[in-house]
Amino acid sequence: MSLLCPCTSGRSSQRDAKYSLNSAGPSGSGATGGANAGRGGRKLTPKQISDQIDEQIKQDKRRRRQERRILLLGTAASGKSTFLRSLRIIHKDQFDEREVRSFQAVIYANVWRGIMKLLFIKKQLGIKWESSKPGIAAVKSMLALESEIGQVNVVSCNITEDQFLRAAPHIRTLWCDSGVRESFERRHSVQGDEEFRDVGENLDYYLNQLDSIAMPGYRPTEAHILHSRRFTDSVFEKPLMYNGIPLLIIDIGGHTNERRKWAKTLRVFRGELQSVIYIIACSTFNEFYTKPATGELINKLDESFDCLRHLLEIKTELFTPDMSLIVFFNKDDLFSYKIETLRVNYAQYDTSFDSQRYDPTNLGHVREHLLRRLNVVLNASLQLKKYTHFTTSIDLSNVRRVFKDVQDTVMHNFIREALPT
Repeated sequence: MSLLCPCTSGRSSQRDAKYSLNSAGPSGSGATGGANAGRGGRKLTPKQISDQIDEQIKQDKRRRRQERRILLLGTAASGKSTFLRSLRIIHKDQFDEREVRSFQAVIYANVWRGIMKLLFIKKQLGIKWESSKPGIAAVKSMLALESEIGQVNVVSCNITEDQFLRAAPHIRTLWCDSGVRESFERRHSVQGDEEFRDVGENLDYYLNQLDSIAMPGYRPTEAHILHSRRFTDSVFEKPLMYNGIPLLIIDIGGHTNERRKWAKTLRVFRGELQSVIYIIACSTFNEFYTKPATGELINKLDESFDCLRHLLEIKTELFTPDMSLIVFFNKDDLFSYKIETLRVNYAQYDTSFDSQRYDPTNLGHVREHLLRRLNVVLNASLQLKKYTHFTTSIDLSNVRRVFKDVQDTVMHNFIREALPT
C-alpha cells in the first residue's frame, strides 16, 4: 500500500492553491466564509462569529505546526510542475474538471506554438519542403488562423477547441513533411529568446498523437497532462499526506523574473522547511536562449548551476542544519538519448569536461562529470543533508523511487521532534 495519499483534511478544498507571499494563506481564503449563518441557516451573533474565527485561527496554527514544508526550485522548463503532477497521479489525487479544461487549452497551445516554431527553424536553416505545394498551403491557412486567434503563448493559452480542430488538418500536413521533421531534429541548432526556450520538447509526442488530441470533446489523458508545458508565474502549494504527517510542497516559477521570489520564500518559511528540492534539466547541456535584456546567449545547463550557486553562496543564512537539499538531474531520458543515441559530444558545450581522461560521448562518464560539477557548487561549509538523483519526471516509477529521500527527511525530523529533550 502506498505510504502517500491525497491530503483529506484541512486543505482538501485548496488543491494547488495560488498563494501570495504577502498573505498567510490561499488567495481569497479566510475564516469568515459562511460565518454569518449557523446550523439550519440560523443567523449567528457577533460573539459567535468571533468565536468561530478564533477557533479557525487555532486550527490553522495547529495545522501549520504539524505541516512539513518542501520547497521546489529550478530554472524554467526544468520539470518542477511535471514532478508535482506525477506525485498527484501516483497518489490518485485526481484532476478536477476545471483543471482538465485548463490542460486541454495548454496542450492546444503547446502544439500550436511548437509547429509555428518548427516553421521558423525551417526558414532559418533553409530546409526545403518535401512537398512544397501542400506545405505552403498549410502555412497560409495557419497564418490566417493566427490572425483570428492572436499570439498564442504559454501564459494565456488562448486557443479554443474549435480553432484547434480547424488548425489540426494543416498541422498534420506540416508534420508529415520530411522538411518539417528535419527542422524538429535540428531545433537546438537555432537559438530563440526565453519565450521560445522550452518549445519542442514535448512536440513530437503530441504530434504523433494528433488524431486523439484533434477530436471533438477531447479530454487530456494523464500521460497528455504529464507531457504538457505551462508557465508557472506564481507560488503554488500542493498538500500530501505521508504516514499521517501532512506535507506541503511549494512550487515557485523558474523564469528569470520569478527567481527573486526564491530567497523571499526561504525567508518566509525559515525554520519551517524540511527540504529544498532543486531540479536541473541535464538534457539542456546543448541548448541556449538569448537573454532579452542584453542579447547574451545563455547555456541552459550553466544557468541552472549558476542559480543554485547563487542561492547557496548568497543565501546560506536561510538554510538550517535540519534541512536537506535534494538535487534532481531531471529529463534523464532526453539526456541519455542525446549522449547514447545521437552521440552528441558533451565536451563541445562544457569546457570544464576533461576529454583527456573521460569520453564525452559515454553516458556514465558524463553523469560522473555532472556529479563532480555539482559537488563544486555545493558549499562544503553548508551543513545540509544532500541527496542527488538522475530523474525523469514523466516516469512515475522513477518519481516514486526518488521521492523516498524526501520521506526520509520528513520522518527523521518528525522522530527527532517527538523525542523528549
